[in-house]
Amino acid sequence: MSLTKAVVGFLEREIVLPASKFVERIAFEMPNVTDLADTYKGTWYLSPRQHTIEFVCYNVLFFVLFRIALHLFRKKGSAFYSPRLNQLSESFSNNVLQGHVMDKAVLVMLCGSYALTVYHKVFGDNFMYLLQPCHVNLLLLIFTMVGPKESEVTKMAFNSYLHYIWATIFALSFPDTTENGLWLVIENFWLEHYLLLLVPVYLIYTGRFVVFPLSFSYAMLSYALFSLFHSFILSGVGLLTGHNLNYMLVPPNSPVMHSLGKWYRLTMYGVTFLLCLISRYIIVEILSIGLRIQEWSKANSLMREQGIPQVGKEKQLKQE
Repeated sequence: MSLTKAVVGFLEREIVLPASKFVERIAFEMPNVTDLADTYKGTWYLSPRQHTIEFVCYNVLFFVLFRIALHLFRKKGSAFYSPRLNQLSESFSNNVLQGHVMDKAVLVMLCGSYALTVYHKVFGDNFMYLLQPCHVNLLLLIFTMVGPKESEVTKMAFNSYLHYIWATIFALSFPDTTENGLWLVIENFWLEHYLLLLVPVYLIYTGRFVVFPLSFSYAMLSYALFSLFHSFILSGVGLLTGHNLNYMLVPPNSPVMHSLGKWYRLTMYGVTFLLCLISRYIIVEILSIGLRIQEWSKANSLMREQGIPQVGKEKQLKQE
């Protein structure tokens, strides 16, 4: 027991405290008084010591989770290498609407909305908020549309995004329509988030991308990427600039979140994992149900053309 205390004391004295003082120095713009009503500015809601410990622990945890999930997803016999996925990929790549006018129109709307967002953030003097997840997701959708459809990276980027649809639904349910006097701010907010919700459905139904089979390992991979983006980039940039990017420095102005105190980020990471599963296993499955019915109808039509009876009819014939 004394040895454990000695080791912990040594780590605290020689590593944690110097690192905490370093974090405090680089975050010199952070005020000490927390205004919970202003969720745009960062404060020392969490101590420099806790920021230091959580920054190391969360990033190590999520990186290890990402590596394990990637290994499980890509190993032989997993969903990624299933014959079914290969057949779907060939079928979809043969039916992609290359050069279709609607593809171009959707891409123009995505790029136009992002250009307006850049204009609003830069001239509204809050350009750091271009790192907000919804704006990054918009860039991710643009990348999936302009990237080569045969690329493994492009396919994985699109299928990872399908785990983040919950964030768009939250933004639409609790909209931040703060007016800053710039042109089309409110209109672009609604345009951006409806595009984030509807464009993935369009890409699925037009055959622009194949949706990976349900895979818990890929859900973990997508969650790990999402969490790394928050724990490494948003937390790090937030400390450097004093901006409360996606509540990494100060919790949302909610009694529930405030009741969690210094553990609010741990709770947010846990809830986010559940929401990623709900997005892929429930929301995306519901949104793509029409495509599954269409595939089922095509399969039945092909069976009828080949003279193969349906399962129900086959049983009825045997009974007769």
